[in-house]
Amino acid sequence: MSEKTKNLTYTALMIALVFVATFSVRIPVPFTQGYIHAGDSMIFVAAILFGWKMGALAGGVGSALADLLGGYANWVLPTLVIKTVMGGLVGWVAEEKNNKTKSTVISIIMAVIWFGFSFFTRSIIGKYINPGSTELISEIDGVTNIQELLSLSEKLQTQLLWISILIPVIIIGLAFYFNKIDKNLFGVDKLLGMFIAGLWMVLGYYLAAGFMYGTFIVPVFSIPWNIVQFVIGLVIAYLVIFALKRTPIIKS
Repeated sequence: MSEKTKNLTYTALMIALVFVATFSVRIPVPFTQGYIHAGDSMIFVAAILFGWKMGALAGGVGSALADLLGGYANWVLPTLVIKTVMGGLVGWVAEEKNNKTKSTVISIIMAVIWFGFSFFTRSIIGKYINPGSTELISEIDGVTNIQELLSLSEKLQTQLLWISILIPVIIIGLAFYFNKIDKNLFGVDKLLGMFIAGLWMVLGYYLAAGFMYGTFIVPVFSIPWNIVQFVIGLVIAYLVIFALKRTPIIKS
């Protein structure tokens, strides 16, 4: 099989895997009319195994097709852009090897963005959701009065606080564990790539929902779900790559 044919085959395969992982298991998320899924895991796998171009193409096309055929046509364009950049980011960061300075700089930037975004979202909740925010009740599924809205906002702030603390701990733990198994295949650069791409996805969908629905308050409630999605995707990706470790795909 020629190199060109092999690349086309792998590209088609990864687009299909992203599509299936996104389309087959969908959990609807209130507030934005979107859903969470396992598709991010296959985007991570495509980018790490085959590079940023494959990650971008598989992520953008596979995810957009899942939205189009799954009844979420209004999300096709945002998904195409967000997931293309997401796949490209994973591969771009992961392909940078033996550059400790760049890894350090990226880690610092990532930490600043992570905690800054967490503070920003919690500030929005505290500032704009209050006893006088009755106009938001009709925009949030399952909320019928101001007391329920305030209770929901308090729970969300607590969730965001714990997420901002626990996610870095989980990421560091995974890095140490898998780095001992195979430093090249499970290096810090790969983990950084997936984490940065995941942050971009969360931020991208928050902004997209804000512009689409004319409010940047309600989409805040979907942020914890999107964070859970990319973290689960990261874990699944590591397990898949570990399972493929001794196959011809990895060796080649």
